Amino acid sequence: MRSTFKVLFYLKRNKKKTQSAVPLMGRITVNGTISQFSAKLTVPECLWEVRGGRAKGRSLEADRINRYLDNIRIQIGKHYQSICDHDGY
Repeated sequence: MRSTFKVLFYLKRNKKKTQSAVPLMGRITVNGTISQFSAKLTVPECLWEVRGGRAKGRSLEADRINRYLDNIRIQIGKHYQSICDHDGY
């Protein structure tokens, strides 16, 4: 049986903000089931690239944000792989 697995990052823009930084959220989708979480990070809205789900540019801040997101994505992938190996998928 094949399962679908996707990790997506997005900005939570629905709150009125007093500064340009907005909270970063994550979404994990497995076989159509969605789970959302806070990435515990705020990102300047001008740095965010919606299509890529990452910070754009090569500034120190963009690099720091992207490394943080890559680390989260890798950890989630490891946990998912561990669950799949344990369950025999």
